[in-house]
Amino acid sequence: MDWLRYHFYPEKLEELPPNWDEVFGRSAPIWVEIGFGNGEFLLHLAQNHPEVNLVGFELSITSFVKAQKKFHSAGMDNVRLVMVDGRFGLRELFKDDSVGRVFVNFPCPWSKKGYEDRRITTDDFIKTLAAVLKKDGVFELMTDDEKYSREVFEKLEVSGFFDVEPIRMDHRREVQTRYERKWLAMGRHTYLVVARKIEGTEVERLTWEGGEVHEKVEAVDTGKLKDLLGKVFKDEKRGRVFTVKGVFSSDDGKHHLLKVISSDHGFEQHYNVLVQKRGNFWIVKLDSTCQPYRTPAVKWSIRMIAREITGK
Repeated sequence: MDWLRYHFYPEKLEELPPNWDEVFGRSAPIWVEIGFGNGEFLLHLAQNHPEVNLVGFELSITSFVKAQKKFHSAGMDNVRLVMVDGRFGLRELFKDDSVGRVFVNFPCPWSKKGYEDRRITTDDFIKTLAAVLKKDGVFELMTDDEKYSREVFEKLEVSGFFDVEPIRMDHRREVQTRYERKWLAMGRHTYLVVARKIEGTEVERLTWEGGEVHEKVEAVDTGKLKDLLGKVFKDEKRGRVFTVKGVFSSDDGKHHLLKVISSDHGFEQHYNVLVQKRGNFWIVKLDSTCQPYRTPAVKWSIRMIAREITGK
């Protein structure tokens, strides 16, 4: 099971961003791939650029397992994988001017109306790139969708943060991904967008402030605790929301577990909140079995739950 060592859990850290030199055990340039799939492109980078530390983002558990086994079989030491939305990870896990290259291969264009906020082309993501990439750092996006490639090109160019090269059609890179080989075999074209950072910017991080994620209360009204089930709390001004999806209590009434879903501007997390009797007081805190990133919505959910169940 040594292949599991490639999975890095930044959500377990007390403070973000991680010290990547400590994570890798060495100081080296950092490159990032967002949505690494089965890991073949990331593996190629790791094998051909041993001087670089590579971080990959992916949400698919199946892809995670396949990629880790690839890296383990190849004996790679310069790769770490994080299971989180790459747009969130790139912003929250790297300091400004710290990443050399960012790769995105064949992302979903999310072309249907109403899904615009899921695209890589959002203004927030472009600003994140401009913040975390080093001066002259490079962003590469490969796609089989010509319209999408032009949208990416235009948004990067108009931002003023990048020098964007003309779109390259059917450009053969050092390695081809499975999707790339598939499209080419079908006679379809591929389009490569390459942008070099020329100006930086600043972005707000949701997890860097730290702070407590527990509340101490004198008494708990179990009736009000049960009333939380299905209740939705919204703070539209700050873009945060949470809801309690489950309430479970021990027979002695001293331990209660709440299943919570929260969202910060669309970044959704599932976790458990523990309400526990401790001597002459109660503690409301994150349950250690499921650790989310400590975003404003997560901290807010702890405070609001504590307020709602005090019986005051």
